[in-house]
Amino acid sequence: MNQAWKAKAGQFLPGANLTVLPHWERDAVPSYDRAEVSVPGRLHFAVFDFMQMMPGFGGGGLGVSTSTVGHRITVTKTNNGEGGCDVPSGRHMLELFKRTVGYSRDDIRVDRLRSIQHQHSGFGSNVSFNTATLAGLNALFGSPFSPHDMWEMITRNYVETAKDDEHVYFGLETGVGEACLFFGGLVWVDEKHGNGRFLGNLSSENLWVTTAVGNYDTLSTEALRAHGEGADMSGTTEAGFVPTHFVEWQKRYGTAWRNFIEQKLRPALHRNDLFAFLKHGWELNSMSNMKVLEGIFRTDVMREFDETMQREGAVYAGMSSAGPGFYAFSDCEEKAKHLSAVMRHRFSEFMSEMTVARAGQKMSIDVAV
Repeated sequence: MNQAWKAKAGQFLPGANLTVLPHWERDAVPSYDRAEVSVPGRLHFAVFDFMQMMPGFGGGGLGVSTSTVGHRITVTKTNNGEGGCDVPSGRHMLELFKRTVGYSRDDIRVDRLRSIQHQHSGFGSNVSFNTATLAGLNALFGSPFSPHDMWEMITRNYVETAKDDEHVYFGLETGVGEACLFFGGLVWVDEKHGNGRFLGNLSSENLWVTTAVGNYDTLSTEALRAHGEGADMSGTTEAGFVPTHFVEWQKRYGTAWRNFIEQKLRPALHRNDLFAFLKHGWELNSMSNMKVLEGIFRTDVMREFDETMQREGAVYAGMSSAGPGFYAFSDCEEKAKHLSAVMRHRFSEFMSEMTVARAGQKMSIDVAV
């Protein structure tokens, strides 16, 4: 299906411009009175194809969930006329679900009880919220959709909330974050065939993660500041870097990057060898996410972080998504706490909010009658 029109859609009200594929459509009504969803954030440390990042295209890549941040939402059946959601992207997911199952009553309410604090830091705050919302709706209605169905529905309709807090717009989408939360483990979404299909994941047992929130004031370069005071890597700012920065990177490194994927990453994936897979990450940093963000954030700090984490025993470390969130993986909690202390001691000027948790956890859902 051609999704190119979404690049020109601009801002619109929640519930407009929905994509509903025929094989999603089925009748369903609420089976429960309430569903509560707790969902972690996600780390995204490689995009396979920057030329395919609109909803339904994908972009693909590698990622894992992080329990250092997260959302908690409730979905409730209430009185007719009292439905809705205060978050525009949540209203969009609600309208998508209702249209897909043929439900017309205005009595389903979505509320966000806890939000990821560090938005626009690369931890997937909007991806996690959209995924939690659709998963909660699915649970309330007795689970008419499989996780893969929901993954496809969200990625085809991925939106972010506009700055006016009323409209939404089609955001840059890779399909990785949703897969992390639905399937757990370290997730691989392949773009080799251009359809954003979920390929596989690796068990993340014994994987710990230390995250830190980057400081825009001390990390931003003139390239980012040129987008205005307080510019962050979200919305139109991030989108503006795709053709001018990310695609140029792909033209320069794309062949080497694809060879690296096929010759090193994919074999480790098929062997189901998580730690061998992650050890390739240091080489990955020389041609993927960390390399892409050079010139947007301070290259000297990013390189020193990479070298320091290697020296201090991290399994792998990097910068998540469009930054400026940092992360480091360890094989035990003790090492993860050590890396947290190193970040705090050496990089306090550039990052804060160091947190340690398990990586690769799936969302949890509880329902009640």
